[in-house]
Amino acid sequence: MLFHSRVTSSVKDRYYHVWITPVRDQVFFANNIDKAYVISLLQDLLSPRNRKFAPSIDLIAYSLTDFGINLLICTSSATELELFAQQLLTTYADFLNAQRSWEVLPFNTIFAYDNLTDEHDALAISREIHLLHDDWRHDRYSSIGFYIDDRRGDWIQPWRLTDLFGNDALWYQDFMIDELRFETSKEYEYLEI
Repeated sequence: MLFHSRVTSSVKDRYYHVWITPVRDQVFFANNIDKAYVISLLQDLLSPRNRKFAPSIDLIAYSLTDFGINLLICTSSATELELFAQQLLTTYADFLNAQRSWEVLPFNTIFAYDNLTDEHDALAISREIHLLHDDWRHDRYSSIGFYIDDRRGDWIQPWRLTDLFGNDALWYQDFMIDELRFETSKEYEYLEI
């Protein structure tokens, strides 16, 4: 596995944006079954029953699209983050190879991550990864339901961000919509009349 980080320092409770993209602009997920498998894999790896990663890795948000995986993670150890991401990728690769033969997998064993400044920076990244979906409000393959629809699971810890806004689902929904309004207004900013 190769890793790339823009910031390499490790401090207690650091926030990281982790992403895995396909090689040569291929489609990362061939179908929704593959996406569902990765979500079940996240559940297994991060459930409190898994004593390997649950004590050290908090998944805060996720987004699975045709073009990759985006995760928002809080951990005190960049080494644990790397071990977790490596386990996720190799287990998913094994699953794909068992389902169908591949000459070349649609991704390689490289993932990248950014060490974020703080929980406010992580909040902004959560919005970006949720907005990767055209129908972000109802997408089944992102963590948006944990922020807006009161979905719960012992394997995801959105409280690390939702505590910032008093766990108010309407606030987060407005936060998402405000970004869409801002992006729409920027589209017309440079048009000449």
